[in-house]
Amino acid sequence: MTARMMKSWKHRSGDQTLLAFIARLCLILLVSLPIAACVTGPGHDSRPLASIPTGIPERALTEERATLIYMFGGEYQARDSLRSEIRMIVDRVVAASDDPSQKYRITILNSSSPNAFALPNGELYVTRGLLALANDTSEVAAVIAHEVAHVTANHALKRAELEKLARSLPEGLALNEDNNAESLQFLRASFSRAQELEADEIGIKTIAKAGYDPYGAARFLSSMSRLSNFQTLSQAGRRMTFLSSHPATPQRISAALVTARDVARSEPMEADRNHYLEALEGLTYGEDPSGGVVRDRQFIHPRFDFAFTAPPLLKLENTTEALLGLDMNGTTAMRFDVIQSDQSPMASLEKGWIESVKIEQIEETLINGLSSATGLGTNSEWSFRFAAIRKGSDLYRFIFATKTFTPELDRQFLESIKSFRSLRAEEREALRPLRLTTALASESDTIEKLIAQMRGVDRPLDRFLIVNGLDRPKIKSGMNYKLITAD
Repeated sequence: MTARMMKSWKHRSGDQTLLAFIARLCLILLVSLPIAACVTGPGHDSRPLASIPTGIPERALTEERATLIYMFGGEYQARDSLRSEIRMIVDRVVAASDDPSQKYRITILNSSSPNAFALPNGELYVTRGLLALANDTSEVAAVIAHEVAHVTANHALKRAELEKLARSLPEGLALNEDNNAESLQFLRASFSRAQELEADEIGIKTIAKAGYDPYGAARFLSSMSRLSNFQTLSQAGRRMTFLSSHPATPQRISAALVTARDVARSEPMEADRNHYLEALEGLTYGEDPSGGVVRDRQFIHPRFDFAFTAPPLLKLENTTEALLGLDMNGTTAMRFDVIQSDQSPMASLEKGWIESVKIEQIEETLINGLSSATGLGTNSEWSFRFAAIRKGSDLYRFIFATKTFTPELDRQFLESIKSFRSLRAEEREALRPLRLTTALASESDTIEKLIAQMRGVDRPLDRFLIVNGLDRPKIKSGMNYKLITAD
């Protein structure tokens, strides 16, 4: 852990709020820009919620790279066979790209959310969640080629030029965020969709040139679409994924199929499912329990030995820096984090956590035997409920922010704070890491027999179909299939 990462990020302006922080967090997930938190901890070190075993010296990291790795749970320590497999795919894709001289560094991130992105300097990132969802080398190649296409087509520069142009228009026509935000957002969205379609087309042509099956792109987009539908139906669609910035609409899948047909060759092209799945053996699946897990409204953290329940209106996002929550209307938000501090909960609140917001009506209390304090605060737009809870040498901090403060809403905030407690032994046991393994289907195997070997997941049939890229419950003898098991 670098010293820079360990320090609390300072709040830059009195007008910033928790919601602004969350919006800025979403931005970094997409474009890797520096962010500033609204929470300050004068003189104290923050405690990352997730472990980050990057193994990379601080001097070797740019600020952008360090921030990205930090926010996505650290660099995943993949087996050598998987790292070699991904490196080989990257090299083949780059050699067939429009700029084969560009050097790329690939990093696998310890995040369960399927995501991939590239920076203009040749930094490529894929999450283990994306690798777990892919089912052959051509699908991974399609994702890599799509991101490389963004770099070779200078999409980041073109987006910056669009922003500059929009703000340089004559008065009355300028699309700045103050006088015509909706028009600017529409322009950005249209431009982004066009770039995604262009990157799709370039990427599919690139993987075909590299000898990979060009239909891999459509297959992967279909898997992403099935995953998105599953998350929506299960009320678990809370995470930033590849689909957040790369929407897999039916029209986009159709366009990918058209491009694939145009470039497909008569002879077989590489997909290599069995070899790829062998490289995935042992890959961590789902959330990393050591960094805390979200279970519906509960946040459970075995490493720090606590759990609490969030208010029902908030959707939760677990990041390395903090647990964040936001309602659908953007009018209520939450931040929960932990710092090392020798201050009492009351003293911490009295010192203040957000610039320009004085914490008042501070009350000391005990929450499940732990020394605690709560308080209220306001600024021009928001009302806040604060809480600090002492557990050992750590201070756990809640901030609830709302534009529509009511006694009922504050009751929900207080119930959430009072639910903070130590874990029971059976809860810790249930949070064993999940991993991918493979099974070669025999003639006597059925999908029911394979699913019976899975452990630790809800709706195992749906999970099996999604991770194996299947749209119906049918298996083939002699084919490898992914299974999810517990350690």
